[in-house]
Amino acid sequence: MKHHPAWLAAGLLVFVVLACSVGKNTNKESNSNSNSSRTVEVEDAGPGILIKEIHMAKDNGGKPGKEADSFEPGDRTIHSVATLKESKSGTEMRFSWWIVDADGTQNRKIKDIDYSTRALENIIHGHLTAPQDWPRGKYKVQVYVNGDLDKTVFYTVD
Repeated sequence: MKHHPAWLAAGLLVFVVLACSVGKNTNKESNSNSNSSRTVEVEDAGPGILIKEIHMAKDNGGKPGKEADSFEPGDRTIHSVATLKESKSGTEMRFSWWIVDADGTQNRKIKDIDYSTRALENIIHGHLTAPQDWPRGKYKVQVYVNGDLDKTVFYTVD
């Protein structure tokens, strides 16, 4: 039996790609502006293929405002903003909002927000509005793209 070098190379390439995609990374993305420097904890809980950047933001009249990783209990509406690497119509997005540890509650899903992108749309935001003040604690938003978990961003309410 004769082994063809092209098949051997293709098999090796597939093995390398699969081996690289199995790992899970945790990053801290640093964002700085002219007034301060802050660190937002972001977990690459998936391939990270489609989301270029993600952050949390304060509400500004129903739209995302100033970037933040900490909110006050009275900040009833909180936004999560994801920038996609490509804009493609029909990309299915899911923002899954979780309590990590707040007021005696741990690891509980609050709500899922689903959205399908339109043509030329690459900045997507999901927002959640609480009917009353948020309990103090730690929260996260998991962002899924086409059914696959792509990024998770953490924030606090103090």
